Amino acid sequence: MSTVLKVLPLLVVLVLLMPPFKFHILVAGFAGGVIAALIGGLTIAKVTSVYLSGLSQMMGITSVMVFAATAIFLSQAGATKALLGLIERLFKGKLAYVAAGMVLVQALATYAAGCGAANTLVTAPLIANLVGFVPHVVAGLSIVSGASWATSPSSAESAFISKAMNISVTEYAEFMRPYTVIFWIVGMLLAWYGVKRYGSRLGKDHHNQEKEEVPLGTQLRHALPFLVLLTLILVGPPINRALNKSLFTTVTTPLITVIVACLSMRLNPNQVGEMLIDGARPILRYLFLVGLFLGFIKIMGEIGTFDALASLPGLMPVGLITAGALVIAFLIAIPSAAYTVAIDALIIPVMAAVGVPIWAFGFVGIAVAQGAMISPVQINVAATAHGFGVDIMQVVKNNIKYMVLIMILTVSFGVFVTLR
Repeated sequence: MSTVLKVLPLLVVLVLLMPPFKFHILVAGFAGGVIAALIGGLTIAKVTSVYLSGLSQMMGITSVMVFAATAIFLSQAGATKALLGLIERLFKGKLAYVAAGMVLVQALATYAAGCGAANTLVTAPLIANLVGFVPHVVAGLSIVSGASWATSPSSAESAFISKAMNISVTEYAEFMRPYTVIFWIVGMLLAWYGVKRYGSRLGKDHHNQEKEEVPLGTQLRHALPFLVLLTLILVGPPINRALNKSLFTTVTTPLITVIVACLSMRLNPNQVGEMLIDGARPILRYLFLVGLFLGFIKIMGEIGTFDALASLPGLMPVGLITAGALVIAFLIAIPSAAYTVAIDALIIPVMAAVGVPIWAFGFVGIAVAQGAMISPVQINVAATAHGFGVDIMQVVKNNIKYMVLIMILTVSFGVFVTLR
C-alpha cells in the first residue's frame, strides 16, 4: 500500500475540520475512519474491535471523572465564589491586585476541575462587575484557563496525553506543573498591568455602589473545601513519595474534600450526593466524545497511517518537527476547538510516529488550548463573552494578539524539552 493512501484518511479529517467545511469532529473522524477501513480492507469485526478499544481506553480513566466531579461540585456549592470574595476583601480598593488575584482563582479553579467554562461562568461576571471589560484581564483569564485545563489532573486532555506518554495522570500533571505556573504568572501580570496602567472600564459611581457584605467567617468556611482540594492535589504526591505510602489517592483526596465541605458549609449529605453526580456529567460527556473520535484514529493506525508519517520527515531535526506540530495544533484549534482533546488525539499520534519525545506531548495540549481561546466555537470563549456581557467575536478579537505571543512561549518550552 502506498504512503499516500495510508495518509489519505488523516488528510481527509484535517480538510473536513478546516474552513469552508468546518464539520463536527465526529463527522470528520467518521469520514476518515470509513476511508481507512476501505483502503485497508478491514473486516467489520476488525473495525468494531479496534473502534471500541478507543472508547474503552477513555472511559476507563476513572481518576479524571472523580476529581472533575468533586471540583465542579465545590463550584456549584459556592466555594469558588467565596475564595474570590476573600481576595477582594484582602485587596480592597486595590483593583489591579484584585484583578490579578481573581485571574489566579480562575487558574486554580480550572486546574482543580479540569475544565474552564464552568468556572468562567462564575469568575467572569464577578470580575466584570469589579473592573469591566479590560482587554488585558480578559486575555489573562484566557491564558490561565487554557494552560490549566490542558495540564490538570482532572481533565480529559490530561487523561489522553498521559496515556499517550504511558505515565499516570498524576505524573503528567506534576511534570507539566512548572510550565503551568509560568502561564499563571503571565496571566496575572497581564491583568495587573492592564488595570494598573489603564484603569477599570467602569465609572466611579459603579465602584462606589454598596455591595452585600458577607461575613469573613462565612467566606472562610465556604472557601476552605476548595483550598483543601487544591492543596492535596499539589502536595499529596510529594508527601506520598516522602512517606513511601499512598495516603492521598484518587479516593482519599476527593473524600477528604467532600467531608470538609459537608462540615464547613453545613451541607445536606443527600444533596451532596446529587451534586457530585451532576458534577460528573460534563467530564463524562467529553470522555465519551473523545473515546468515539479516538476509535476512528485507531482505525487509521491499524492501516499504518502513523507509521507512514514516521518515514516522511526522517531527515528533519526533532526540534523543528516539534515546533511545526505545535503550530499546526494551534491553527487547527481555531476553527474546530469545540472539543480540544479531540485535536490532541489527532496531533499526538503523528508526533509519536515521527519520533518526537513523549515529554513534548503536553505542550500540544497547551497549544491547542491557546488556539481554542480565539475560536468562536469554544465554549469557554462563549462563557467569557457571557460573563462580561459582550459579543463572542469581541473576545476572539481581543485575544488574538495575546494568544499568538503566548504561543511563541509554548513553542519555546516544547522545543527546549525536546532537545534537552
